[in-house]
Amino acid sequence: MSTEKVLVVDDELFVRELLEEYFSKLKFTVDVAESGEAALEMVGGNHYNVALIDLKMTGLDGLETLKQIRDLDSNVVVVLMTGYPTVESSIDALRAGAFDYIVKPFRLNELKDIVTAAIKEYDFRREITLLKEKVRMLEESIRGDSDNPDFKEENGGSQPRRSRLARKKAAT
Repeated sequence: MSTEKVLVVDDELFVRELLEEYFSKLKFTVDVAESGEAALEMVGGNHYNVALIDLKMTGLDGLETLKQIRDLDSNVVVVLMTGYPTVESSIDALRAGAFDYIVKPFRLNELKDIVTAAIKEYDFRREITLLKEKVRMLEESIRGDSDNPDFKEENGGSQPRRSRLARKKAAT
């Protein structure tokens, strides 16, 4: 079973059902939401790799949904879908952090390729987040050691005091 999880957000039942069936057959875990508000509730309690969001929806539109999802989980990769493409809306989407922008009606294989690329982007984002966390922990560890009484300045530099074994080896 695939661990990739896709959220489909569209106010059209047909689109939700079509994408849920298609991506489920491709072994993705798929959740659907009929509005931006419902999507935000789902993102708040679940993990998603990719969110496919319709640009024009009643209530919370796709751009605002994208922004709020990114606030909840910055690693989720968002692809906006629209049946009403404009240059302005595509620019707004990319500026808001969309990974891609696809025009309806689209070919399912084209969307599959975009989702596959989006999952790779998710993996990169997640790895970067984990590495940043490791760096932060190491920095805290180093700062914490400088307050430790076993931390001594040696040879004019700030290095931890050597162990007895290391001092014996250095003396010989």
